Amino acid sequence: MTPSPPVVLLNVDDHEAARYARSRILSAAGFRVYDAGSGEETLALVEKHRPDMILLDVHLPDMNGIEVCRRLKKSRQPDSSIMVLQISASALSAAHAKEALDAGADGYLMEPVDPDVLVATVKALLRLHHAEQSLVHTNRQLEIVNKELQRSNQDLQQFAFAASHDLQEPLRTISVFAQLIEQEMKDSLTERQKGYFERVLDGTGRMQALIHDLLAYSQVGREDRPQAVVEVESAVSAAITNLREQLDAAGSQVQIIQPLPSVWGDFTNLVSVFHNLLSNSLKYRKPESAPIVQIEAKRSSPLEWTISVRDNGIGIASQYRQQIFEPFKRLHGAEIPGTGIGLALCQRIVEGYGGRIWVESALGEGATFCLTLRAA
Repeated sequence: MTPSPPVVLLNVDDHEAARYARSRILSAAGFRVYDAGSGEETLALVEKHRPDMILLDVHLPDMNGIEVCRRLKKSRQPDSSIMVLQISASALSAAHAKEALDAGADGYLMEPVDPDVLVATVKALLRLHHAEQSLVHTNRQLEIVNKELQRSNQDLQQFAFAASHDLQEPLRTISVFAQLIEQEMKDSLTERQKGYFERVLDGTGRMQALIHDLLAYSQVGREDRPQAVVEVESAVSAAITNLREQLDAAGSQVQIIQPLPSVWGDFTNLVSVFHNLLSNSLKYRKPESAPIVQIEAKRSSPLEWTISVRDNGIGIASQYRQQIFEPFKRLHGAEIPGTGIGLALCQRIVEGYGGRIWVESALGEGATFCLTLRAA
């Protein structure tokens, strides 16, 4: 590993004996020290050696040390400014301390200075300076990332527009003309040819559903709808109403174990969450059993509710508990309908409210989806 370069200090004092003594102390502490005896010499050595810190005496023969500090601080950017430790005789320290700090000095000591105090002060100020520079660098990197994220969001919005129109229009054309051809030639089509048309129409239908779900996923969090108090039971009831036909056809039961709470969120988005969770209970039910879904809420903290949606379906193997929340992740292929967006959409909505969603399940033993929401 390459050793770090030594910290460079500029020791400024017009009193030669004091300057020499201070340099010996600092050099013994491992610093590289350059000496100056005047303001002009200080400014020249700053440009030559680029020191990390200047120990600056207030009284210099050609200009006031406070004025030297002011010039140094004014000529540099805040993130690259040299640290200045102002030093003054004790008789004048009270008058000069405020003036020095107002001029931009990072610290102030009055003579005589104990050697250990001097070294400790220098090291402390250097650590502070390093932390400030790291913070500036981090903020700059964050700005870059934010700009990239904004560009990415703009690209996603443009894609969403294309998905809502440019991509769906050709699919509609294919579907319409395929149906027209099938109708005109239905008397002369063989069974194999009819199967071809069915596959074309099925493929365009699935592609349209995929584009629709992808568009919905891309728009989560972009509606600019303010959060409000939402009655969870009302959102669940709306989701049940939307799925009433499918639930009745499967003989499903949706049981609300106890009155559900009020939370902060958006009604439409929360309806979408429960719609997807209930829809999953239908898709992944056991063939020999009618789906039973139980919904309940528990207070997980004074500020938060945990809402669970438990079903008696086929369950999920432990290695897939995280993967199922990825967009387009489908564990059962085409044998079970869907686009693989539903749970990703739920996660994006819940996390957008500062909550989280996870699943507790074992293969063959049903699944319990848990989500946390901020209490109203």
